[in-house]
Amino acid sequence: MNKFFIPGARLAFAASIVLLPFRFRFTLLARPIGTIYNDYTDLLLFTSDLFVILTLALWTITRAREPNRISFGSRALTLAIFGLTAIAFVIAPFSIDPLLAFYHAIRLTLLGALYLFVINEITLGWIAIPAAIQIFIQATVGIAQVLRQHSIGLSWLGEYELDPAWRGVSIVWAEGVRSLRAYGLTDHPNILGGCFAFALLMLVAWRIHRDERWSAPIVAVFALGTLGLLITFSRAAYLAFGAGIGSMLILFFATKQTRALRDLIALIFAALVLIAPFVWHNANYLGVRLNAVGASGVVGADSAMLERGALNSAANRIFVDAPIFGIGVGALPQAMRARFPDFPLNYQPAHIALLNAAAETGIGGALFYALALIAPWCALWINRRRLNFSPALVGVSAALLAVTLIGFFDYYTWLLAPGRLWQWTIWGAWSALYRASFIGATHV
Repeated sequence: MNKFFIPGARLAFAASIVLLPFRFRFTLLARPIGTIYNDYTDLLLFTSDLFVILTLALWTITRAREPNRISFGSRALTLAIFGLTAIAFVIAPFSIDPLLAFYHAIRLTLLGALYLFVINEITLGWIAIPAAIQIFIQATVGIAQVLRQHSIGLSWLGEYELDPAWRGVSIVWAEGVRSLRAYGLTDHPNILGGCFAFALLMLVAWRIHRDERWSAPIVAVFALGTLGLLITFSRAAYLAFGAGIGSMLILFFATKQTRALRDLIALIFAALVLIAPFVWHNANYLGVRLNAVGASGVVGADSAMLERGALNSAANRIFVDAPIFGIGVGALPQAMRARFPDFPLNYQPAHIALLNAAAETGIGGALFYALALIAPWCALWINRRRLNFSPALVGVSAALLAVTLIGFFDYYTWLLAPGRLWQWTIWGAWSALYRASFIGATHV
């Protein structure tokens, strides 16, 4: 029977990766609260969630029939992930919104189980190939949106109605012209940018790990995804992707992996050839987003930074008010509304994931989340002489660096379904490769 259940679970997992960025969802329970964005208060079920649940159901059946020993990967990382989940349940009854806190605690439990599934059953290809499909779908839609400067009629798949002239639509502004940023089928260009960054790095990790020449389809998908990332105009995603690629170049050079280094440089060059005309055409908009000297429209960029500073300051005040138990996972926008009734901005989480973890789960949850963020890097440094820094480990570590960096500039890796699924999946992939990379260890 396992000949059906394990491949079925892997296929369901692959489908969850493909559908991960989609904003299409089912509302389990609508809970409108004042002017707070409904996604922060409603109980939602995303299409990717359905396949995560199917994955875990099939894996549970398999484990029940053949209760083999489960690998827990990196002990420190696993302890941090499940410690955070346990605290989410413990503090839920004390939350300002217990129902929402329990809902998110259940979601964290499913993610923890998925983390173990990835460690035990998933090889890198099962992430990279569906990630390539994800890139192709989202980049195709995003490029079409930017070229048309309008949505393309895919509302049945969850696409927003988009027009750069409408209030609330994310744009970049330069020299008096408003230009639509790529949304794809996601909730926001920043989320799309992060998904591109993570997916591209996982694709690179898999392809360099394979002892083959670059194939045309992979080069094409990588270049297409890089273009998609460019037109999201997401600064955090640019930084995360650049840091990931840079870390791979440094480690391949330091460990004298000449073939891997050569292949990566060739791939970067192919992507640059494609995106160069778009960089030239969008130079003014990129200058605004990157705060280039002399770029017009920088005031708008500064306003965004001031807004983030105000949200971070408000979240910090809420943490100081309730440092032990926090206010419950997912309840930060409601806490802001209660604490700052005259707040001049939309109520939303802070743009630092660790700060959200502290405000929502208290000191204990913040410590576990911080441990999850730093434990992999401590483990790599402490055991650097005992590890085989294979292209796979280097590549997945680069993706881990990217998803960690995003958390210092945005909150979706902490709260929102796409960011969480990428965070926990990358944690699982890294944990499995780390345990298998000790010199003399048997590959899993």
